[in-house]
Amino acid sequence: GRGGGPGGVGFGGETGVLRIFNESFGPNIAWLIPVALISAGLVIWLLRRAPRHDKERIGVLLWLGWLLMHIVIFSMTSGIIHPYYVVAMAPAVAALVGIGAPYIWQAYTRRTKVAWILPLSIALTTILSIIMLGYSNYWPWLMWLVVIAGGVATILTLLPLLQAKWLKQIILGLAITAGMAAPIVFSVSTVATAHSGSIPTAGPGASAMSNTNNELARAESTLVSFLLENRHGTTWLAAVNSANESAPIQLSSGQPVMAIGGFNGSDSTLTLSQFKQLVKQGKVRYYVVNSRQGKSGGPSGMGGPGGNSEILLWVKSTGSKVDYGGAQYTVYDLAAAA
Repeated sequence: GRGGGPGGVGFGGETGVLRIFNESFGPNIAWLIPVALISAGLVIWLLRRAPRHDKERIGVLLWLGWLLMHIVIFSMTSGIIHPYYVVAMAPAVAALVGIGAPYIWQAYTRRTKVAWILPLSIALTTILSIIMLGYSNYWPWLMWLVVIAGGVATILTLLPLLQAKWLKQIILGLAITAGMAAPIVFSVSTVATAHSGSIPTAGPGASAMSNTNNELARAESTLVSFLLENRHGTTWLAAVNSANESAPIQLSSGQPVMAIGGFNGSDSTLTLSQFKQLVKQGKVRYYVVNSRQGKSGGPSGMGGPGGNSEILLWVKSTGSKVDYGGAQYTVYDLAAAA
């Protein structure tokens, strides 16, 4: 699968400036990024003498900053990073293309000094679409459509001919086909595919990791009843190592549960002294460990407690085990440390 991640879902590949165009990230967002950047540059240049409060230039600067920030973050972030994160870039790409496309077209039809930007944009978008389609090996006809439409459009824009209105309309139609055909087909394919689970992907063969829906998880009713009946005004119903452990309890009780280790228990969100302070302040009293999960405190294979092991060791040495009436969890009462 893409990127070699679990369940055939990639984790983003190697870091680097071209990561956003690789097999994992690319088909999810990359199609129109070049023309979005070109559009931004052209609009900023053409409006360089506009007043500082010019709304169109301000809008372009806003969306360009949004796009560049995410490109840098997604290109350089190491560790676990999923391709579907790039959906955050979609508004910026759409806005920049929408704002800049008329400027690119007008620059060409009016034969300005930057008329060459249109054939450049068509060529780059066509080449990138071919690369993205090559990753999936689906729909050979779509690749040929993009190649023919993009190639003909690029050639026509380079011909030094006095172009009639009908010829310009043909060029415009071919350019739109070259740039939008593949993204539209990928979008329709994604919408038409039912996704269940986490880490979704876009395009043909779109998938998601199954059996990862924490929204369906529920904790033992005896545990929930015990925690609710013995809460004693705490801010959090209980503290646990990871969000994977907090989800069943929180969804079953409707009350806040502290996940001190983040998603899979490996994040150090609190120091031991900070956690002790919360206990002394009466904001948290019970620490719950799922006995059916590994020593990591998270789902099997999802990672260990990381920097939170010190907190867990303190809980086990200071807290007293309580019988809540069930067997799935170990519950530690930290009242003595308050």
